[in-house]
Amino acid sequence: MLKNTQMPLIKNNKITSLQYLNKKYKTLITILCVFIFLYIVFVISCANNTNIFSKIYINDINVSNTTINEAKEKVSSELTCPKSLHLTYEDYEITMLPSEIDFSFDINSTVQEAYLIGRSNNVFINSFEIISSMISSCNIPIKYNYNEEKLNNIINNIGLELPNIVIEPSYYIENSSLVICKGSGNIKLCKDELKTSILNSICNFNSSSNGIVELSIPVIPASPSNIDIDKIYNEIQTNPQNAYIDKDNLIFHMNVDGVDFAISLDEAKSLLQTDCKEYVIPLNITPADITIDDLAKDIFIHTLSTYTTRYNTSNVNRSHNLEIATNKLNNVVVLPGEVFSYNKVVGERSISAGYKEAIVYTSNGIENGIGGGICQVSSTLYNAIVQADLDVVERKNHRYSVSYVPLGCDATVAYGSIDFKFKNTRNYPIKIQASAKRGIVSISIIGLYEDIEYDISLVTKQIYTIPFGTKYIYDSSLSYNSRIIKQKGSYGYKINTYKIVKLDGYLISETLISTDTYSPLTQIINVGN
Repeated sequence: MLKNTQMPLIKNNKITSLQYLNKKYKTLITILCVFIFLYIVFVISCANNTNIFSKIYINDINVSNTTINEAKEKVSSELTCPKSLHLTYEDYEITMLPSEIDFSFDINSTVQEAYLIGRSNNVFINSFEIISSMISSCNIPIKYNYNEEKLNNIINNIGLELPNIVIEPSYYIENSSLVICKGSGNIKLCKDELKTSILNSICNFNSSSNGIVELSIPVIPASPSNIDIDKIYNEIQTNPQNAYIDKDNLIFHMNVDGVDFAISLDEAKSLLQTDCKEYVIPLNITPADITIDDLAKDIFIHTLSTYTTRYNTSNVNRSHNLEIATNKLNNVVVLPGEVFSYNKVVGERSISAGYKEAIVYTSNGIENGIGGGICQVSSTLYNAIVQADLDVVERKNHRYSVSYVPLGCDATVAYGSIDFKFKNTRNYPIKIQASAKRGIVSISIIGLYEDIEYDISLVTKQIYTIPFGTKYIYDSSLSYNSRIIKQKGSYGYKINTYKIVKLDGYLISETLISTDTYSPLTQIINVGN
């Protein structure tokens, strides 16, 4: 009896459990169906949506639910670029304009990227992107374009001009002496960090400011390398070699004088133990038997170019410096394929080398410095080699405008940091003839005419002018309210320089070869108080 009474209970329990499971599955299936239905509706609505999806920003500018054209207009109206960037380190400062690096916002491709969120992949990934942006907004950085070479040049120039920047040891041969210049400086420019900072500052500019972005130039502590006298000796020690010409194969070999230390290497190392700015090691020079001058009648026949600039002979020290520099350049021969270095040929501008103090441009303005004036020689040489159709390898314009050549046609130099270099790209050697006499610096390039000789000239175009400011310094030694101009101000400029190539009077090409920016020079007035 017990068995019969229990069996129906078990059966009833099984029936109840089944009913519960069936009900549970039906509920889950219903929920799933609803979810699928809603998902299909969501996908269809997204597919029919021609606007950018919700909670999408470009540089914090809300472009949600706008068409592509509406988004472009909105970003264009709200996105602004700074007027200028003011870069400073201690007393050094430089102003840079975004236009100097050809900076521009790429609004079209950035808006296109915003529009493609939720549209560029398969339906599942698209849905995930749309839902993610709805939950947590998506901010797209603005894309941009710029001239990397121009920005690198600006940063490299800053690295050359910064006070106390590390300058590595260098050397040159002066007559029968080796002059080794000790390294200097204690900081190094963080170029990559500065580059990133400049670009980020332009992209994330706050239009509520006055249009000027203030940036600190990032540097790190550094020190120059030690003088490696063994390496220097291996580089300069050589046996004499005669000059020769193989006209058939266009091979020209320059004569090389034999060079060796006149003291032992140990004595030279002992000399370097003293604390000096420069060290002078005597040399034994053994001249070659046949020099390039002995072959001059065959290869230095034609004047390829001549360029002249004027100077004031009443400035005795400056005139003296010009004569020294041109004397060092005179009769220098550059072989085909060889790169000429102005600093290497002219050497360090020091009192021991015979240079005198004259006015120079520095980051602080106009000051007296050893060797003032030799940039006029490098600028004259620059114009002569361009007209001779030789390639410029390295050249930098002055910080401030100069008067002896047109703006955009100058070439500044500073020993150990800023050089002027060119390459002889002609088929034959060239010789430099240089002089500074009676107020005229004259430089000619002498060589052989080739099959085709072009007429080369430089033409400049002023892009804009930068006004100069005035600084007042109160001076108790002056009578009340009297004023004396301590430093005349000068405008800043942006100049494009074009190389014009003609043949028989017909224009062959017109090429932009440089874009130079000259900073305004602050006018300084002493005022009595």
